[in-house]
Amino acid sequence: MGEQVKSGFRLAGWLLLTLAFIHALLLCAGFLVGKGEYNQPIYRVAGACGLVALSVVMFMTVGHWVGWFIGALGYFVLKTAFALLLGSSLVRPPMWFIEFALLLGFAILLCVRYASRKPQRIEAVGLVGLVLALSFALVCNSNIPTLFGVAVLGLIQLAYDRKRRTPRLNAG
Repeated sequence: MGEQVKSGFRLAGWLLLTLAFIHALLLCAGFLVGKGEYNQPIYRVAGACGLVALSVVMFMTVGHWVGWFIGALGYFVLKTAFALLLGSSLVRPPMWFIEFALLLGFAILLCVRYASRKPQRIEAVGLVGLVLALSFALVCNSNIPTLFGVAVLGLIQLAYDRKRRTPRLNAG
């Protein structure tokens, strides 16, 4: 029984740490773009420094969270599809929901390869970029950052796969 309690506390701790991290990420993105009353230069500098620090942490730990990230993307695709079907278009037009669901679907297709292997360094940079793009998409209420993040990750994967498959000539 004691081991189950410890496991529960450990799980709850990771959950709270994850939620705090997401909150910090969205807060720093909001500071950087100057949302609301946070439009003074000091907030933008704090947002940029915070995003750099959070990006470094994400880059160093990408192997631990990428599987959960794929699951979160799947959840958001389903949530977006249900919002479209249930008529939540009072806030946004239906085309926004379709675009967002398609972009998240492409993101899942690009990220699914990391469910079975750890991403290389350049791929980890692309994944961190995608997470940052999603945070800016949520803060700015726009699909353009998500499109940019998906496109950058796709180009990184294309370049990495091409580099890996190119035969090397021996000069000797």
